[in-house]
Amino acid sequence: MVKKITVSVSLFVILAAVSVLVAILVQRVTGRWGFAGAIVNSILSVGVVLSLYVPVRKFLGYVMDRYLFSDEGDYQKLLKDASRGMSSIESLNHLTGLILHFITMKMRVKNAAILIRGVRGPDFYLVCQRGYDKQFLSLELSAEDSFLQYLATRKQAVDISKIWQKTDTGDGGRAAGGMRPDYEIIQDRMESLRAVCCVPSFLGKELKGVLFLGEKKSGGGYRKEDLKLIYDLAQESAPAIENARLYDESKHRSTELEKINQQLEQSRGFLEKVLSEAEGANKQLHDAHAQLIHEQKMATLGRLAASVGHEVNNPLTILSMNVSRAILKYRKDPEIRVAEIMDVFDKMEKNIERIKAVVNTLTGLLKRSEKGKFEPLSLKLILEETLPLVQFQTYLDNLSGTEVDFNVPGNIPLIRGDLERLQEVFLNMFINAYHAMAGKRHRKIMVWAERLPGDQDMVAVHFADNGSGMTEEVRKKIFNYGFTTKPSGKGSGLGLYMCKYIIELHGGTISVKSKVGGGTTFTLTLPVYQGEETAKKISSSGIAG
Repeated sequence: MVKKITVSVSLFVILAAVSVLVAILVQRVTGRWGFAGAIVNSILSVGVVLSLYVPVRKFLGYVMDRYLFSDEGDYQKLLKDASRGMSSIESLNHLTGLILHFITMKMRVKNAAILIRGVRGPDFYLVCQRGYDKQFLSLELSAEDSFLQYLATRKQAVDISKIWQKTDTGDGGRAAGGMRPDYEIIQDRMESLRAVCCVPSFLGKELKGVLFLGEKKSGGGYRKEDLKLIYDLAQESAPAIENARLYDESKHRSTELEKINQQLEQSRGFLEKVLSEAEGANKQLHDAHAQLIHEQKMATLGRLAASVGHEVNNPLTILSMNVSRAILKYRKDPEIRVAEIMDVFDKMEKNIERIKAVVNTLTGLLKRSEKGKFEPLSLKLILEETLPLVQFQTYLDNLSGTEVDFNVPGNIPLIRGDLERLQEVFLNMFINAYHAMAGKRHRKIMVWAERLPGDQDMVAVHFADNGSGMTEEVRKKIFNYGFTTKPSGKGSGLGLYMCKYIIELHGGTISVKSKVGGGTTFTLTLPVYQGEETAKKISSSGIAG
């Protein structure tokens, strides 16, 4: 330290002495040439001193650098101090800033910058800079860039003066196959960052960064000792920079993960709210469908009223007449025997049975099955029991004489379903077929069932009529809520909509094929009954009663 202070004071004294000596020489020269006046002499002296100040200062700065940094022990101490400081820093920005501060202040460098390899890819980007007129210079290079390839291959510091020599002597340019470096690109890279020297930094054999160094404040060049110190510093800093980079990346990912967790928590709360609202809406929809089924049944009962009244009144009239005949015979002959009026009782019994059948049909439709009850059902029996209901429904439509052709093989397995709901569906299928054939002389409905091809766990039921058919536009809308082709007051537009809803609740499907003038065929698929476990699973989906 004493040596350095002594050198500094000595150089300052030399600079002052040179200035005084120059002033005296100027005054003597002017006096010899006959120039007079102290002011003129002073001005000339100051001018000469100022003109010599810059080159003298640079020369003395070079001398100071040579004496201040020529000691190998000082280099080692600086390197150790820097290494100890780097190993304790986790932030990349802080670490690179410290390295540039160390270089620019301790080695008196005008400007410096650091280029490092990115975490998510092979590209290099400028991470830190110091001493530039414009801060935040932008530079991003691909790992395949010829400048980086040159540094990776050379594995030592590069002085721009050597690059200038290569370009001036015509050694630049890229040879065939790309074997020689493109020195013009290397020169352009260095000059764009005002770099006099570039020092590569390696981690193992992999290039991890580049240190760009500008001119020294003294104006001198970089000596071997300077380059050795900087190169050693670059290699010492490589692990620390890599660790700091990974730390920053880990911290960034932790922050991002925390944000994601917060967003997930918010989304979970929002989802719970939406699910709660959806559950409420689903219950309302479920109740609405149950109400629609009930209203559909009430509408069916309304249509039954006239036909049932007629069907009951006829046998009641006959029954009343037979009772009157029996009473009249009894009044004429109180001793009459039962055997003599047995034919009257036989007629009365037949009409009572007729009334009973009508009432049973009506009460069967009115009864409500257990809510959501699924049970094994015979498809053939359901269809046969539904047909009398169809006759009541179409009693006033003058559609008698319609031929119904059943073809349900005995090997068709039991289906799983709700009896009441499926009767509602089959009833609608029959009624739609009857109405589709209105006005035709020969009316025929064909109903047949089969195992669904390709899926033995499903049964397909087909309802075909020879009616007028429907257009493609109508066919696409028939299952829509409220859609009907019947005149106002004749159709509600709920029948096929509810049929689709009920069949889908059973785990089946409903489809239609039709052609104008070629009739219509509805196909319903229903699951085969496979035991109590299956029934419980389906019933848990909930079918409103």
